[in-house]
Amino acid sequence: MSNMGHKSMAGGEVKLILSVFAAVYAIHCVEFVYFVYGNVLESYGYSPQATGIALGSFFLAIMASRPLAGWMIENLGIRRSMISGGALALLGCSMLMFTRNLYVIFVGRAISGLAFGVFTMGIFSYQALVTTPENRGRFIALTGSGGVLPTATVTPLGEWLVLGGHIKPYLAIGPLLSIICLFLGISAPKGKTTHSSEIREWGSYRDLIRSKPFLMLVATSTMMAIVDASVTSISLFSAEYGIPASYFLVSFSTTAVLSRTLGAKLLNSLPRPFCLAPCGMLMASALAVASALPSRASFIICGSLFGIGIGVGFPMLLASLADILPPELRPKGTAAALFLFDAGWSVTPILVGFMTPYLGRGLSFITLAMITLTVLAIFTIFYWLPRMFSERRAAGS
Repeated sequence: MSNMGHKSMAGGEVKLILSVFAAVYAIHCVEFVYFVYGNVLESYGYSPQATGIALGSFFLAIMASRPLAGWMIENLGIRRSMISGGALALLGCSMLMFTRNLYVIFVGRAISGLAFGVFTMGIFSYQALVTTPENRGRFIALTGSGGVLPTATVTPLGEWLVLGGHIKPYLAIGPLLSIICLFLGISAPKGKTTHSSEIREWGSYRDLIRSKPFLMLVATSTMMAIVDASVTSISLFSAEYGIPASYFLVSFSTTAVLSRTLGAKLLNSLPRPFCLAPCGMLMASALAVASALPSRASFIICGSLFGIGIGVGFPMLLASLADILPPELRPKGTAAALFLFDAGWSVTPILVGFMTPYLGRGLSFITLAMITLTVLAIFTIFYWLPRMFSERRAAGS
């Protein structure tokens, strides 16, 4: 990430995109390689509830890390924050590699989650500060494709190793990826946050709360996160039917990457905040159908639709945050939005774990999907559509 310096977007945009892409890809590999970790825990003899808590503890730690990460970005800068994230990832993943003790696993997952939260905050804050409204959608879409590509690379590799009984080689992947993240953190630009010299005083969380568009944006994204997090448990569901989870995950990753690359320019022209809820509704619908009609074909089709939803939706969230917030509020605004997004991710594996003994995994997924779909429809009808029409009338006048 040595190119993440103070070059102009006109002169060094390609190198800038590639360096940010590498960082996004590496840290999400650390996350996605553990999408089949639930199968490992069940092979150890742990209950669905314990497995759900272990999976969810990672995302709870990410959620808890966001305010701290925002403070680190403002006071320590991008480079030191990312180095800290890489070192913590190495510690947490190493703990998972060398233990079967459930409590140590909880701690290792939590440390890994803290690492992910700090590392990604460095990336997202940097993107928000170096992009302009004109190129922000395209830039974030292209670099953000690195956030879903691991589901087509390290996740299938992990699944192949786990299903083949190669648990130790599988568990060694996390620490190796963490070393790469640590190296990328060391290579990040020195100094405090870009453009910080232009900001005399950072904004407060009170300023954020006063912004209704921001509150509705994070509420919408949190509901989208609840259905998005289903991918952490889908390998357990698919195993019940003898269907490799990769049918869903690779399809999801492929269309998400294509949406972010081929549709990158489109994101510059879309009304970004208003399209977020429909993206979440598409994901919820795809999850419900795949859960109700599990088969290889449904996994491929629904996984592809799911990928379009998150492929467009998450870059849209990041770009929308930078659109609606002034520079002095972006680190805290990004931290708060991702805090609540991670809250959605934390809830899903825990809920699925506790609902499974009573409803089964399929019906648990369907229940979560329908709740999410209903809430997002309400947000769309009663807030986003009226706001969009109001803004268009104001622009026309």
